[in-house]
Amino acid sequence: MVKFTEIYNKAKAVLAGQSFEKDWHAFLTTECKLAQLFGADGFDVAHSQDPERVRRRLRELSKWNKKIGTVIVEAATNPASVGSINDRAATLKMVRHLYRVSKKGAQEVWVYSPPKAYTKPIFEELSGDAKALASKLNSEQRIFSSKEMGWMASALAVALKIAEDAKAKLSGASGKQADTDAMIQRWFLDETCGAAELADAKAKLLAGFQKIAVACASNKLVFTDYVDWIKTRNKYFGAAFRGGEGGGFPVIYLEGAFTRLTGNTGKLWLCAETIIHEFSHHEVHTRDHRYDSSGLKPATATLSYAKAIENADSWGYFALDLAGYLSAGDRTKVLY
Repeated sequence: MVKFTEIYNKAKAVLAGQSFEKDWHAFLTTECKLAQLFGADGFDVAHSQDPERVRRRLRELSKWNKKIGTVIVEAATNPASVGSINDRAATLKMVRHLYRVSKKGAQEVWVYSPPKAYTKPIFEELSGDAKALASKLNSEQRIFSSKEMGWMASALAVALKIAEDAKAKLSGASGKQADTDAMIQRWFLDETCGAAELADAKAKLLAGFQKIAVACASNKLVFTDYVDWIKTRNKYFGAAFRGGEGGGFPVIYLEGAFTRLTGNTGKLWLCAETIIHEFSHHEVHTRDHRYDSSGLKPATATLSYAKAIENADSWGYFALDLAGYLSAGDRTKVLY
């Protein structure tokens, strides 16, 4: 169970089919209606306050000389229920670390930020007897800080703006077509390409950015981390499954995008490039033929048109450059 969608579906099944401790079950089915948060195609924004209601109740009960882990174990204890105490505890812990991030001037976004100490997906991590379970449940330090989650919302808003700008310019609705064509040539056309490849690239980019813009605007988008990379997350910026995960909502895994990005374009814009890069995987089935660290200048010997037009980093930097957010210094550094 590595994909977030698998964790989502497991928690959804637990809430639909299992019963918690009597008082907690009443709370989760009346005051919260937590099962309704987990919709058929992603989290239901109508129930976006429910995770905070769960956190508040956990905080209130832990005031009485109890640790969070003990409170969650007690909440999950119901010998009469089908299923396991571990799955019920993992579901509550998962919801405890789920946030609907809202920031002025940015988009709202769902962020699942599990404890840093966990090295396995939450339903696998929370194994063992009640004592071992409580100890693991006490891990509270999140993999994403509140500041980083705020960056995600802000960067997503920029990514949407950039995607909409690309749509307008590629369709001819704004900007000079000669400038847009020159930008396409810069990032995608190798030395053998001509008018046919330019037209082909423009059509593919327009269709792709139409899909990317829709994904960026989704109110069910989830940002989280990829659990297999927790120990090596300093090697990656982000990830997404090509074509999505089949759950009906977009999931983007962000690793070092908010801590390791360099350049004078600005971290916010480079975070937006990472989001567009990952959405190109998710929505357009792009691949990682070549990264910016190896140079993205199209050339038959290194990055031919056929590869550049399906290269995720080429899509990300093209959009950033087309929107006017890529500095001249960073452009030169990335291309060569």
